Amino acid sequence: MRFTVCIGSLVFVMFTCGCGCGSFVASDKWNHFAFSASFSSIATAVTSEPAESVVFAVGLGLLKEICDGLRGSGFQMWDLVADMAGATAGGFVTAEICMEEFP
Repeated sequence: MRFTVCIGSLVFVMFTCGCGCGSFVASDKWNHFAFSASFSSIATAVTSEPAESVVFAVGLGLLKEICDGLRGSGFQMWDLVADMAGATAGGFVTAEICMEEFP
């Protein structure tokens, strides 16, 4: 089941990134959500620790925003919010899907 979740997460990112969903939920925000959900779900499937996986994925999003702030498009708080939402969704949905495998 864990392998299936990992593959499903990658397919989710491949097929959903780039869709525009309106002015507030722009393509960039959706990409942040999708990538964070994918990282978190894969980490949850591997470690069986959804809370730690969420922290890991949010940390990656924060690192990306810090890099953007230093030499990119600038730090965007809404990108970080999308990262947090995606990481939480990915981690805990994966935990529910794989619940029978977790101790």
